[in-house]
Amino acid sequence: MSRKKIAVAVIIAVAVVGFIAFNVISANQTEDVSGVPRGATPVHWAYPNVQTIVSRVSARGAVELRDRTTVFPSTQAQVLTVHVSVGDFVEAGDLLITYDADILDALRDQLAEARLALRSAQLGLEAARIGPAEADILAAEHQIEQARAGIINIESQLEQIDLQIAQAESNAQTARENAENMQFLYESGIIARTERDSANEALRRVEDQLAIIISQRDAAALGLPMAAETEALAEARLNDVLNRNARPEAVNQARVQQVAIERAQLTIARIERDIADFEHEEHAAVSGTILNVFVAPGEFSMSNRPLMEIADVSNDNLVIIVHVPENDAGDLLVGQDVEISAGAIGNRRYAGYIELIHPLAAPRQMGTTIETVVTAEIAMNPDARLRAGNTVDADIVTNISENTLVVPLMSTISAGAGETFVYVVTDESTLRRVDVILGEFSAMYIEADGITETCRVVLNPAHSLHDGMIVRPVQPINVP
Repeated sequence: MSRKKIAVAVIIAVAVVGFIAFNVISANQTEDVSGVPRGATPVHWAYPNVQTIVSRVSARGAVELRDRTTVFPSTQAQVLTVHVSVGDFVEAGDLLITYDADILDALRDQLAEARLALRSAQLGLEAARIGPAEADILAAEHQIEQARAGIINIESQLEQIDLQIAQAESNAQTARENAENMQFLYESGIIARTERDSANEALRRVEDQLAIIISQRDAAALGLPMAAETEALAEARLNDVLNRNARPEAVNQARVQQVAIERAQLTIARIERDIADFEHEEHAAVSGTILNVFVAPGEFSMSNRPLMEIADVSNDNLVIIVHVPENDAGDLLVGQDVEISAGAIGNRRYAGYIELIHPLAAPRQMGTTIETVVTAEIAMNPDARLRAGNTVDADIVTNISENTLVVPLMSTISAGAGETFVYVVTDESTLRRVDVILGEFSAMYIEADGITETCRVVLNPAHSLHDGMIVRPVQPINVP
C-alpha cells in the first residue's frame, strides 16, 4: 500500500471519530420532510465546496557539502609543524604544513652512494676488458669496495633510524601521558568523550609509527651480516684469483658490470628527481574551512594518505540530500518547492526547491527495514541557518489544485477494485450512489470528480445504507 493511501486511511479514521460525536449531538436536528417516516434512518449531509488542495511528499535527509578538497602530500617526509586546526578558515596559498628538511641530507647521502656504485661498476667494466687474470683481480677488489660501501651505508641507515626511534619513543611517551590525562579528565567529567577518544587515537597513531620505524630498523639490520658475508666472499675470491690462473669469464663479467652501470644510472636519476621535487611546505590550493586534519607533527607523510580536507561551508556549497520511497517518488519533479525544517533550527522553516533527481532507485536502510528509494537533491535559500551534517525534514509540494471541488474524506466509500463512490440525498429523501474519481487530498477533504456543487453528500455513511433507501436528512451543518 502506498504512503498516500495509508495517509488517507489514517485521516479518515480520525475524522470518523469526530463525526460520530457530532452525530450524537445533532441526532434531533432532522429536517421536517413530508412523506418521510419518522423512523427513517437520519443522515448528515453537506454540500461539496471549492478549495485549493496542496499535495506534499515528506522525506527526511541531511545537509551535505557539494564539493570538498582533499589535500595529499607533495613529498614524503616527516611533518615538522601543522599550522592549522579543524574549523580554521584559510585562503588559497596559506601555509598548511612544514616538513623536516633533514630528509634532504639523507637523499644527498643516497645520491653519493649511488654515484659510488656507478663508478665501481664502470671500473669493473674497464677491468673486465683489460684481460682475464687482471680483470678478475680488479673485479674482486671492486666487489670488496662495494661490500664495504654497503656496510657503511647500512650502518649509516641504522644510525638515522635510531634517531627516528628515539624521537618516536619520545612522541609516544608524550602522547601516552596526554591520553592518560585525558582519560582522567573524562572520568572526572571535565572533558567530552570525543576529546578523550582523540587523545587515544593520537596515541595509537604515534605507537603505530614507532612500530613501523622499529620494523624498518630490523629489516635494515638484517642486511648487515649479509653485507659482511659478501665482503668475506669478495676477499676470498680475490685470494683465489691471486693464487690461480685467470679464467675466460671476463666477457660475462663485463656484461654484469654493464647491467650494474645501468642500474646505478637509474638510481641516480630517481634520487635526483626526489631531491628536485622535495617541497619544504604544503600550501592551500583553495580557500575554505579546515574540515579534518589527518596528520600530526612527527608523523611521516605518505603519498596515498591525505593530510587534511578543506571545503567552503557557506550555503552556496550546501545541498540537502533526501531519500524518497519509490511509491511516493513518481510525483517528484525538478523545480518543485520544498519547505525545510530541522531540530537544529528550532521552529524556523526555510524554502528550497528540488535541484536534481537521481536517475536510479536503490535499496536503502530506512529505520528497521530496507526500502527502495529515489534520491533527490534540494537547494536551499541563502539565509538558511543550516550546516553540513544537520538532519532535516523536507515537505515537497508535488501538486497544487486550485479552486477544485472537494468533499469530506469521511463521505467516500471504497467498493474494491479501485472503485469509490458517495451517497447523495435526492429531493425525494432517497439515497443515490454516485461513483467518483478521487484526486488530491488535504487533512479533511479530497477531490471528487463526478459530483456537482448542488449534491447533498452524505457524511460518515453507515454500512446499513444502500442505494434507493429512504432516509431522514439532518439539517445542513458546517463541516470542519
